Amino acid sequence: MKRLSVLFTVISLAAACIATAAPGGGGDRTKTFTVGKGGTLEVTIRGGNIIINPWDRDEVSVRIKGVDDGEDPALRMVQSGTTVRIEDTDGSSDDLTLDVSLPSRFDVRLQSSSGDIQVNGPLTGKLKGATGGGNIRLGNLGGAIDMRTSGGDITSGDIGGDLDFNTSGGDIHMGTVSGSAAVVTSGGDITVANVGKRIRASTSGGNIAIGDVGGEAIVSTSGGDITAGSVSGSASLTTAGGNILLHGATGTVRATSAGGDLQLENVTGALEGSTAGGNIVAMLNPAKNGRSRLNTAGGDIRLFVPEGAKATINARIHISGWWRSRKDTYEIRSDFAMDKYEKDEQSREIRATILLNGGGEQVTLDAVSGNIEVRKGRP
Repeated sequence: MKRLSVLFTVISLAAACIATAAPGGGGDRTKTFTVGKGGTLEVTIRGGNIIINPWDRDEVSVRIKGVDDGEDPALRMVQSGTTVRIEDTDGSSDDLTLDVSLPSRFDVRLQSSSGDIQVNGPLTGKLKGATGGGNIRLGNLGGAIDMRTSGGDITSGDIGGDLDFNTSGGDIHMGTVSGSAAVVTSGGDITVANVGKRIRASTSGGNIAIGDVGGEAIVSTSGGDITAGSVSGSASLTTAGGNILLHGATGTVRATSAGGDLQLENVTGALEGSTAGGNIVAMLNPAKNGRSRLNTAGGDIRLFVPEGAKATINARIHISGWWRSRKDTYEIRSDFAMDKYEKDEQSREIRATILLNGGGEQVTLDAVSGNIEVRKGRP
């Protein structure tokens, strides 16, 4: 019995050693630095994932996950004053996860050639990072953010400062941005809850949806729809192949689509809307800051204006094809009295002029083989 017991103990220890050394059975390695608030963390690794966790301690705790027994990844970890640096010196970090806990009021700079980056809230310092081929996931953060990836998605919660996101091949989805936002993707959708100041957003192949904007909005897509809330400033909206929906703006609005509909609501100021193949519905309160123009080459125009607005509206329909067979197909209709209405066979045009409350800012409406309506109030 004693021999059997000893044999069983030896077998158990051997099995434990084999399990520990087996692939995927790696352990963790940790190192801790004593720091104060307001310091900086700098991480540069060839591969592997990076996770940042803010906490209320005056420490930076580094945990390397996935270290097999007998292996010592050449990660250089040093402290210089309030700065902690972690650097991959020989490219052995590919299969590792670097989990770092640090004070919430800390600046962070991250660089990974191929892994994911995750930063949990509430971090209030500046954050700058890049990965060559991973996803970026951010929580609710309070500082300025600059994050880039060459091949993944970017998602975030609410951001308390300015924001700069760039990805070459993924979607971008984020919450409310208190500051300004610059958002670029070469091949995905963009969604933003709200922006406190100005926003620049562009994608080469997706839809863009933005909530309310506290400043200027410059938005473009080469192949999708654009939806925006109320813009407290000027708005430039451009799509090469989709629809545009704007819920409001208090400055100059320029909306252009190569083949979609335009719905432009609650615009106070100057409005320029153009589409090569869709309908236009607009609500405009002309202000003394510029002329307005709506143009479609293949649809109808419906313009809504307040009853008390002062404007001079010139509407024109150009008839393509045979004049005599099509001149009665299209017409200009108005809830307001028209001061001039004519059908010109020589130029193949139907024209009308409406002087609202004695006239005012110039509003031009142009349609090709489409109807034009001028209505009171709201859509």
